[in-house]
Amino acid sequence: MKIDNTGYIIKGILLAVCGVLFAFFPGVLSWIFYIVGGIIIVSSLLTGLSSLSGDGGSLMPAGIVGVLIGLFVLYIPKFISKSMSVVAGFILAVISITQIVKALSKELTKGLKIFQLIFGIFLLIASVFLIFNPFHGGKVVRFLVGLLMLAFAAFNFYVAYVISERNGEVINSNDVIDANGFEVHDNSDQKRLQ
Repeated sequence: MKIDNTGYIIKGILLAVCGVLFAFFPGVLSWIFYIVGGIIIVSSLLTGLSSLSGDGGSLMPAGIVGVLIGLFVLYIPKFISKSMSVVAGFILAVISITQIVKALSKELTKGLKIFQLIFGIFLLIASVFLIFNPFHGGKVVRFLVGLLMLAFAAFNFYVAYVISERNGEVINSNDVIDANGFEVHDNSDQKRLQ
């Protein structure tokens, strides 16, 4: 039975495009949000203005809500660039404290204990940098997230390749040998004769 690998190929393409845009061209993503927000605002304003000229007075609240949603969409790139590094910094701080506590409390070999302690301290320094310097940290986190998306894209392409290789080696059901020793008779000829 052949397995369909188009889902993995599509996910790989989407992740690769998003990873490249996220890591290397963040301005493109920001402009997409700005364009979508602008379209929402303009269409909501037109809806609100058209409700003033006729009997559509009930559309005015929908126009106001649409403008507010458009403003929120316009603010999303700034929100992501400011808060992403702070959230990542807090996550790294928790991981680093856990690593330091594990290194100090476990009975590990001396080399592994020192390595885990140094790794925990390194993560703690990185978390402090991300929390207290969010503007530069946001760029670092954005770049790392883009590289992670590219890694997932490569993994999806690899899975699609493995599936296509396995599909090429599909065994025909006529070539299967019954290992239990039972004989299977094809009764299709007898049915046709009756």
